[in-house]
Amino acid sequence: MLRTQVTTRFPLIIAFLAFAVFSGVEAQQTHGSVSPASGADFRSGVELETFSLVNQYRKASKLPPLTWDGAIAKEARAHSKDMAAGDVNFGHDGFGDRISRLRTVMTGLRGAGENVFMTDNPDQAARNAVALWLRSPHHLKNIRGDYNYSGLGVWQDKQGAIYFTQIFVKIEPPAQQTQAASTSAPSDITPFGMLATPNTRSTQ
Repeated sequence: MLRTQVTTRFPLIIAFLAFAVFSGVEAQQTHGSVSPASGADFRSGVELETFSLVNQYRKASKLPPLTWDGAIAKEARAHSKDMAAGDVNFGHDGFGDRISRLRTVMTGLRGAGENVFMTDNPDQAARNAVALWLRSPHHLKNIRGDYNYSGLGVWQDKQGAIYFTQIFVKIEPPAQQTQAASTSAPSDITPFGMLATPNTRSTQ
């Protein structure tokens, strides 16, 4: 988990990176002034703009675009809603459960990652989210990852703070799954662990 608090002049980065099997999860947080912008149309617009900006970056980097998937977006939106309601902490609680549910409806799911962001400034919220993700090596790794499907969900709390969740997944056709199963080795699996990068402070 990576949490970033941005002041007007100097960014203070508080990072906590959690690695799991076939997964990367990252979170960022910013603070600003609250605006009355809200409602389903606002949230939907922010979701689509954020997703489009991520794909614009991938295209400029000569990476294949991510395909929007409604089931992934549903899981992402539910997590953002839970964070906004305070039912879970800001971060990646339940990430494994989200991916397990997706495995039941998405055949060939081979890998997954998640970026999370929170801001109480709705002014250009999508652009700010993607800009900060791109400046963070660990968020950027998910955005540039070998994924082909994604979904993004946005929700607001009662004070207007906006919570973002973007889930990335890798889906392989059956033929590719068979080949991957025959060539993969135990060393390909990243064991669960925690790492705080230099110039950061890990939090629990």
